[in-house]
Amino acid sequence: MDPAVLDEEENPLEDGLADNMVAPSKQSYAAGGGYNALKAYKGQLYSGMAVGGSHTWNYDPGTWKETKEEPDLWRIDFQTNKRRARNAPKGSGAPVGTEYHWLIVGHQHVRKVDANTYATHLTGAKYKLAHKSATAETWSIPTVRGQREREVELLEDARNRVQGLPPVLASEKVKVDRLEKGQQKLDTLFSKAALKTGEARDAKKRKRA
Repeated sequence: MDPAVLDEEENPLEDGLADNMVAPSKQSYAAGGGYNALKAYKGQLYSGMAVGGSHTWNYDPGTWKETKEEPDLWRIDFQTNKRRARNAPKGSGAPVGTEYHWLIVGHQHVRKVDANTYATHLTGAKYKLAHKSATAETWSIPTVRGQREREVELLEDARNRVQGLPPVLASEKVKVDRLEKGQQKLDTLFSKAALKTGEARDAKKRKRA
């Protein structure tokens, strides 16, 4: 089996799970067991991590660039490296050079902390749009048109999931976090502390220079 058809950074492991994987619930397997086996979920066959499993990643500091293109539309660009929270077992993971194209549908909630700082929280879902194994010369969906059609298909799925949420009254308000005067959240305090630590570190570097 082409390792790229598995989920990102997953190859079947003989000795157990990678350190940053959470064991999934029992699944229906089409043939045998393990991460390389075909599995069934609501009539759909798939391979890779079983539904219910999870990863934990740490992202290196990166730069998020955004450009306003329309009154309510911004184009974003973010590039960095992500690393397992714990090292993977020897021999696990997709071969070096494997690529994945994910479509992310998410919500970014931000709160202004000070003149230059915003606390941010990103939640949502990511769909695997296409993959390319380390030795392949083309993507699993090789044409631009094909990938665009796949993107539309996935966005339609996202729309259907929103439309399938429990009904609400037209007058129901979105919940608002209210802070008493002078009250600060822990994440705000930690953000300020980290900022001060970084400023102090930079000041020491300038003195040594």
